[in-house]
Amino acid sequence: MVAIIKCREDEDEYLEFLEKLHQSRRHDWEWSFTRGRALWSKGRHLLLIASMDTDGRFEVTRVGKSVRRRGAKDQDQQLRVTHVRRLRRPLRLAELLDGLTAAQQRHLVEEGHQSKGTGEAIRARLLRLRPELTEAVQLIEGAIDSWDFGDSRAAQEVALQRDATLGVTRMAGMQAPQLAEWDPPAEELYDDTVPPLFLDMVGAASHPDELFDSSEHRSQDSSARPDMMSNQQALEDHLVMHDTRAMHGWLSEETDHVAWRRFREHGRTLLVANANRTQAEQALGCDIIFYNVTRHSLVLVQYKKLDAERGGFYYPSRDRKNLAKELLRMRSLDRYAERHAGPADEQRLDPSPSWIKLCHPRSVLPHTTEMIHGMYFSRRQFESLRDDARLKDGRGGAVRFGYKNVPSYLDNTLFTRLVETGQIGTTGTSTDLVRQQVIRSFRGQRNLVLATLSGEEAPQSVRNAQRRAGR
Repeated sequence: MVAIIKCREDEDEYLEFLEKLHQSRRHDWEWSFTRGRALWSKGRHLLLIASMDTDGRFEVTRVGKSVRRRGAKDQDQQLRVTHVRRLRRPLRLAELLDGLTAAQQRHLVEEGHQSKGTGEAIRARLLRLRPELTEAVQLIEGAIDSWDFGDSRAAQEVALQRDATLGVTRMAGMQAPQLAEWDPPAEELYDDTVPPLFLDMVGAASHPDELFDSSEHRSQDSSARPDMMSNQQALEDHLVMHDTRAMHGWLSEETDHVAWRRFREHGRTLLVANANRTQAEQALGCDIIFYNVTRHSLVLVQYKKLDAERGGFYYPSRDRKNLAKELLRMRSLDRYAERHAGPADEQRLDPSPSWIKLCHPRSVLPHTTEMIHGMYFSRRQFESLRDDARLKDGRGGAVRFGYKNVPSYLDNTLFTRLVETGQIGTTGTSTDLVRQQVIRSFRGQRNLVLATLSGEEAPQSVRNAQRRAGR
């Protein structure tokens, strides 16, 4: 994204002061400014900083990277600028913008973030007129800061939902690079409120197939939403439409706090929903419910957190009450799947749907598609390990799960690959069973990432080529 800021006289003087103060010491520095929030609703930009010359005309004197900070007051937005680079040859702003087409001029805003097409045109023209800026612009665009949120419980819930969202795209064998481009909340998160949804942080789609239902189309009246969804032009596939209505029905019974996203690849469609209804201080983690419509296969993953970001452990005894209820739910699901499996169904290495992921809590989230490192266990394996003498090495012989003592587990890559290739998961799953698990997740006060995959699997040669390209 590209944005333009026109400096006031005092701001320009302050920038001059910062440059003299810090560049002599070769220190990195940053600058903060405040503008009307309406034109700064997006998060990160290549910022063109314009100053007034002696004739009272604006010229681009610097470029930098801007990110949103907390709102300054009701209608204002504070922005932080880093990686500021001064132009050796200032460029008249009018000269830069006069080269835009009539259509681009109509979308141009004098100050603030530009539309995608207009921004790309401004960037291309800037580098054409000042090619010596190419390296600086590439540095600025590659400088994407992580979100450091400390020990906020609400942000921890967002981190789990982000990881689960990335997880379902891996289970579908999709790349989904769009998920690396997201904006952290500009406001402070409070644990006594429902945390924001990760998919709401992902920027607007650049292709109509990517976006399912944006927040501006969301209605609090759940009874009106099915009709509204049926009018979305992008939803032409009847199978996806049926799946969409089913998912909406399951979720709207429990919450209106839902974000949706759709991904398409090689004739397959992945519909992903983020949903929660519980305040962060009451939340018990996150569930993944991944339903492969074509294979009638279900996988459920329940997140549990280790007690430290590094070298931590999970102690079942500290989670006795919640764990007992959750394992009961998982056993019930596994028994249901076993009873309804038939000899004609696909063969799996493990046909049980219930899995547990143990992962470290996070205090920093990167702008990448990197998942949180974790250990995956089937429900049976997890219960067996609770009786394993090798795990009874906590204080007083307490059982604990950690990287230091668990003898074997699946990592992110292996687990998602096994789901993608149909080696684990149920056979013959009914949509009614999926619905039951959705409701149970909410009643268990858990955040939810629900995904359904429709369409025939891509040929092996295509998937292999894609995997090589993604390395």
